[in-house]
Amino acid sequence: MDKQLLGFIAKAKKQAYASTSAKPKKTKDGGKTYTIKQGDYVYTDTYFGNLIDCGQERVYFKGKVIWAMAYRGGMCRGKEHMDNVAFDFLKGCISKMPKEFPARGPKVVKKGDWKYENKWKGDIRGFIGEENIYYKGEKVCFRNYVGGLIKNKK
Repeated sequence: MDKQLLGFIAKAKKQAYASTSAKPKKTKDGGKTYTIKQGDYVYTDTYFGNLIDCGQERVYFKGKVIWAMAYRGGMCRGKEHMDNVAFDFLKGCISKMPKEFPARGPKVVKKGDWKYENKWKGDIRGFIGEENIYYKGEKVCFRNYVGGLIKNKK
C-alpha cells in the first residue's frame, strides 16, 4: 500500500468531518460534502441525513477514483437528543485513527462516561467494519462501513 495514499486519507479526514472547524458545503441534491485537495489527490466525503446518515468517501488521483468507502449509521432510537455530544466525541475518535488503517477511529477510545469501539476485517485495501459509541455502557450511536481500493481494466 502506498504510504502517500495512507497519509493523504488520514490528513484529509482530519481536515474534513473530524475537524472541529471545517463546514461541509451543501449539494444540489440535499447532501453535504467536504472536499480536500493536495497535489494530484482529491478527497471527497458526501453524505445525506444527520441523525441517521448515509455517505461515501472517495479519493481521486489524477482525476480517477482509486479508493472509496461507503457508510451508514447514526443515533440509536431514543438517543437522538444526544447527537451533538455523541458526534463531537466521534470526531475526536476519528482524528485518532490508526496510521495503518485510516478508515475510521482506533479499536477503542474511552473518555469519561463515553466509549468508542471499532471492529473491522481486512486492511485499507479492502475492508468491512462497524463502530459503536456507548454512554455509561448503553449504545447510543452506530455505523457500518465498507471500502477499499478501486481497480479498473487497463
